[in-house]
Amino acid sequence: MKKALITGITGWAQVNGRDELSIPIKVSYDQYYLNNRSLLLNIKIIILTAFKVLGMDGVSH
Repeated sequence: MKKALITGITGWAQVNGRDELSIPIKVSYDQYYLNNRSLLLNIKIIILTAFKVLGMDGVSH
């Protein structure tokens, strides 16, 4: 069975640089996520998102 592509309010690129990343680097992070999807990686993204949002880390505007 093919895995469903689930999108949301955060992602691997967002927790690894957000606005500081160029589009090609964001795409490479998204590709990494697609190739390595797992519950553990999703939990890691959720936890990192909380820290990034609370710290306003990586926001340029």
